[in-house]
Amino acid sequence: MPDIPRAVLSEHFQERMEGKRLRAAVFLTYQFDPGFFEQEVLPVLFDIAVSHAVAIRLVQLEDAIRSMPGQIAVYYDAHGLVSGDAGSSRLDIRRIPIRHKTGIFHPKNVLLLVEDAEADDEGNRPQSLLVASMSANLTRSGWWENVEVCHVEELASGDKTRLRDDILSLLRLVRQKSPAATDHAALEAIARFVSSTDQRTHRSTEGGLHTHLYAGTSSFPDFLEEVAGSRLRGMHLEIISPYFDAASESRPLQELLDRFQPKETRVLLPRSATDEVTCSPQLFDAIAAISGVSWGRLPKDVLQLGRSEDAGKRFVHAKVYRFFSQSPKREYVFVGSVNMTSAAHQNGGNVETGFLVEVEPQRRPEFWLDSDARERPQFTSEPDSEAATATGTRLLLKYHWDSSIAEAWWDHTAESPILRIEARGRVVGNVGPLPPRGWVQLDPAFATALADVLRETSFILVHGEADEPATGLVQEEGMSHKPSLLFHLSVADILRYWSLLTAEQRVAFLEAHAPEVALTQQGADLVATVAVKFANDTLFDRFAGVFHAFACLERCVDEALGQAGNEKEAVYRLFGKKYDSLGSLLDRVLKEEGAGDDVDRYVMMLCARQVRRESEKRWPEFWADHRDDARELDQLLEQTSAIRARIEAGQTGDMAGFLDWFERWFLSRAKAVAEEDA
Repeated sequence: MPDIPRAVLSEHFQERMEGKRLRAAVFLTYQFDPGFFEQEVLPVLFDIAVSHAVAIRLVQLEDAIRSMPGQIAVYYDAHGLVSGDAGSSRLDIRRIPIRHKTGIFHPKNVLLLVEDAEADDEGNRPQSLLVASMSANLTRSGWWENVEVCHVEELASGDKTRLRDDILSLLRLVRQKSPAATDHAALEAIARFVSSTDQRTHRSTEGGLHTHLYAGTSSFPDFLEEVAGSRLRGMHLEIISPYFDAASESRPLQELLDRFQPKETRVLLPRSATDEVTCSPQLFDAIAAISGVSWGRLPKDVLQLGRSEDAGKRFVHAKVYRFFSQSPKREYVFVGSVNMTSAAHQNGGNVETGFLVEVEPQRRPEFWLDSDARERPQFTSEPDSEAATATGTRLLLKYHWDSSIAEAWWDHTAESPILRIEARGRVVGNVGPLPPRGWVQLDPAFATALADVLRETSFILVHGEADEPATGLVQEEGMSHKPSLLFHLSVADILRYWSLLTAEQRVAFLEAHAPEVALTQQGADLVATVAVKFANDTLFDRFAGVFHAFACLERCVDEALGQAGNEKEAVYRLFGKKYDSLGSLLDRVLKEEGAGDDVDRYVMMLCARQVRRESEKRWPEFWADHRDDARELDQLLEQTSAIRARIEAGQTGDMAGFLDWFERWFLSRAKAVAEEDA
């Protein structure tokens, strides 16, 4: 039996993330299912036990994302959007479409900037970068169903590596192909880290080839020749690819044979789930007729969806080019996105990526593919390609939740027609005509309608661009100010939530307080809806509990702006519109939604004023950078006077004088007594 390495993709990433904490992430993909990505891929990157209920899981992930210092960005082919069963995107993730003029944007990479979860003896958290090259798209089939391939490299700060320049080149290419004025914060954070490493000048050390990244800056055969040409010549060659040119011969295969003169070559015969061959009969015959080349298939146990005999087969979507010799034992494997097509192999075709890795075989290497020289197979009439379709749109819409502004970008050299925008069967409005390749601010009425739609979905249909409506994904900015879709907590519940110490306590709290609609969605039947019990109202619960909650809020903001270096977390906590943001609490206090009597409301408003004042003393630059948000918060806090006036009106004596004295001492932070003064 061939020794084929195997792992579950999600579990492999979980293992690589063990003991690490995410700081920033960039994903490159051709096909992108935003709902599946958020609900099933993102949880792999965070050390949290997510709820089975999808709605609550999204709230947990929202909290996890805002607690990381950097951003998460997905760069995808504009024609590769997949509207799967999981729905649309809902989280604070940059979703950036790429239009590649000479082919498709086809890389499949994951770049994770991480730090150690535990600080060392000096209080530092060493950082590293996980770089994955794989064949899997960010879709359900890519991560759960297909046979895919993946290789992960890890770079530490200051490392010497052959990957430095190629990673930076790839990041520059991605940036160049993105729409203007795109927020590349995640990409820039990773580029800064990669720049801290040193580029190795030699391709190998002590006879061992260093791992190299193919970043699509040359043809694929030229890359192999430049990096390891003399090493690869005369070896056995094995090719696994699901897609070939729609032609009577394979020019990519012939070029590999001419360059590297392999002793024997086996090529995976691409088959559908029903075992029909997906290449043309002419191509099948042409490759079978080449001397030293044969078609092959993977072992049955690799292809089966389950252990039972009647289990279905998995589609082979992996892309592998494997060179090996048996004497001496040597093996070189290229894994990534490169299919057996001219667009993938030639310079100026698709954007492709992959790793060339030298493997140290434990025993004599053998072919993974069994010879598939049986009777002539059945051929399918289904098209055999992964070319871009015309379903994507040239229109990019962007909505800023923090300013209520909508913008449009038309990716064409000519002016756009008038475009009708729909979402979930509702007309949002008309856009255009738009000038070519320039951001245009849309009218407030359209922005309001778009914001209303974004509370349900980020998918849009664009009519008027082509004969059929085109699909797009709205980019959302300022997500801290997007209202929570699930929770509307009372004042007391927000205070209690601030006070919870562990992730497990917060999950139980969210599940207990989730609205009924959240517990009718996928996974909700696995959630035990047990009410969370709190102690009866006491003096401690009424005031000390309030003080404790605000102290927890202040500590969280200080930690975010201090050691964690996470301004985003502080923005969410202080200025956001989420279920547990300070602004949400004050809004409910002023609307008298379960906030007790005026004395309770007055104390809470004073606590908020104290947090605001003390925070600005410690972090003046942060508050200066967020003047507009601070002004909005101050407008809420100014309404303390109305609550105070009601208290004064309901009391006899010099209540105003007492409250002046009370506020002066309440808002003055007590100072620790020095030991020699005690």
